[in-house]
Amino acid sequence: MTRTSATTQWVAECFWPGVRDEDVQDVDRRVVGLAGEYAGRAEPTSYHGSLRITDDEVVLFLFEGPIASVRQLVQRAEIRAGRILHCTRTSAT
Repeated sequence: MTRTSATTQWVAECFWPGVRDEDVQDVDRRVVGLAGEYAGRAEPTSYHGSLRITDDEVVLFLFEGPIASVRQLVQRAEIRAGRILHCTRTSAT
């Protein structure tokens, strides 16, 4: 059975030639620190981690919340996203 979340989720897609795990971990820490500032808002924005696609030199950063806040968080974290895409995440539970 597959269950779909009803919340608004976004993926910031970043083409990043030469990216290493350490680079992504640095960004993850920066985003987590900034995301805490968004937790108390009426429409909170949260960060759910990243996924590095090694063969394509792409990193996907997963967010949840209103698009305006996600864009602001991506910019403040200095993620050079080529685009931010609406997405749906499923769970196999």
